[in-house]
Amino acid sequence: MKKTAFVKPKDITPVLDELEQECLTAVKYIEALKVDRLSKNQKEDILGELSASITHLRIQTEKLDRDFEKMISG
Repeated sequence: MKKTAFVKPKDITPVLDELEQECLTAVKYIEALKVDRLSKNQKEDILGELSASITHLRIQTEKLDRDFEKMISG
């Protein structure tokens, strides 16, 4: 059986900080899409950045889920 290291709550702080920053980044792009009179190129650029941000959020939340599981199963 594979033994997993216990993840201490303080060890999760950097991950939570990164998650917070990426959430703020995603919100920034969502708000940018609400601006009237965006050119097609501007809209495409913003959507591309938002897509990248969402992908990063998925990766971070998957890691956080694993870390929470380790904390719970301690």
